[in-house]
Parts: sequence; structure tokens; C-alpha cells
Amino acid sequence: MDYVTAFRSAAENTEDPRTRQLALNLAAVHQRIDAAVEASGRQDRPELIVVTKYFPAEDVQRLHQLGVREIGENKDQEAAAKAAATGSLTQLRWHFIGQLQTNKAKSVARYAHSVHSADRAKLIRALGAATDRAVEEGHRDSPLEVLIQVDLRDPLPDDGRGGADPAQIPQLAEAIAGTEHLQLAGLMAVAPLGEEPAPAFARLQELSAELSAAHPQATAISAGMSQDLEPAVQYGATRLRIGRDVLGERPQH
Repeated sequence: MDYVTAFRSAAENTEDPRTRQLALNLAAVHQRIDAAVEASGRQDRPELIVVTKYFPAEDVQRLHQLGVREIGENKDQEAAAKAAATGSLTQLRWHFIGQLQTNKAKSVARYAHSVHSADRAKLIRALGAATDRAVEEGHRDSPLEVLIQVDLRDPLPDDGRGGADPAQIPQLAEAIAGTEHLQLAGLMAVAPLGEEPAPAFARLQELSAELSAAHPQATAISAGMSQDLEPAVQYGATRLRIGRDVLGERPQH
């Protein structure tokens, strides 16, 4: 699909200024993705997840109107409210990408297609129990996709930031794969602040290869944001999480 042409055409055919701007921004982001894919020599194209943190449900509706189906959120309270407000939109899939407290698992399991930020066994157990309950109560009819968030900093500081030690990946993967209504999908990471992202994403690609050797279905690599999508594509990202370059600077919150 020629996303760039499609979004430019959509921009020309809407009278709503905000929808026009979103369409133009989407065209520009997809142009970057196309260029990065070509430069990397890849045959596949990563999926774009548009992160709507701090932007209203009306923007989600505009994105859906433009054909966007993958939406990312960082906070459960905001995500749950937007999911409820846009519940009538077909084929919309919510990706929870922020740090997740175990007491929010019940809520997330009701609306999320995937959780990108599983980084500890306690959270996996909570997601498993919450998803079991969501299935029993009719809130979902499919497994919850789960990605393991990896901390790529070296050495690893003990500062409470999200992400598992890479050495924990096999154990966490087995826990997810062994839970009935969870589906192990792959790995997620954020490039370390203040460092060049390419070495970190290269490491993530190596870790992904090790994971998929043991769990062949777990091939997803969630990496790359507005500032570093090109190196993420270069090193095999299959899902890009883009917020600012689609929606603009986040409003004060």
C-alpha cells in the first residue's frame, strides 16, 4: 500500500483542519518509514502504532477515519477512558506501552490488544489472572498479546525504570507462554537516553533472535519512536511507536 499518497489524498479531501494536519503528518512519517526500509534493504515493512498520550478521543476518531487502526497509550486511566469513548469504532486495536502496575491489569485486560511492557513475573501473573477473568466475563474473546520490555542500559542501574534485565527474558517468556490466555509476541525496548540508539537496537535484535529460536511465534520487535525510527528499522523493528511526529507536541498536562 502507498501510505504516503493515500494520506496526502486524504488531506486534500477533508475540510477539518485537524484531520488535514494529522493526514499530512502521517504521510511524512510513512515517507520516513519507506526511506528507512529501503535503506536497510528489508523486504518487510514495520507496523505503525500511533501513540495518542494526552491527546483527546476525538483525535483517535480522526485517526480511525484516516484508516489508522493501531493506537498506543501509556497510562491505563487515560487509555480506558478513550477505549470506552471510541468503542463503536471497528477494528481499532489498543497497545498499552507504558509501565504497568499490577493493580491495573484487570482494567487493561478488558480493552487492550497487546501489552508491550511486561517486565516482571508478578505482572505476568496479574495479566494472566485478569485476562482469564475478562474472557469469562465476555470482555474479550482472544488472547492478550504480551511483549517483554527489556532494559538495554549497560550497566543496569537500580532506579525503578521499566524494563527487565536481558538475562530474565527466558524465564519471563516461559511464564507468558505457559499462561492460557496470554500470547507471547516478542520484545520491546526504549533506546537509552543520551546514547546513540543504533547499538541498543542492534542488541535488541540479537535478543529477539534468541527468543524466537526458543519461541518461534515471538518475532515482534517493538522499538523506535519519533526521534529514532530509522535505526530501529535498520535493526529489525516490526512495530514503531510514534506520537509527536503524528499528533504534534503534547499539550501541557
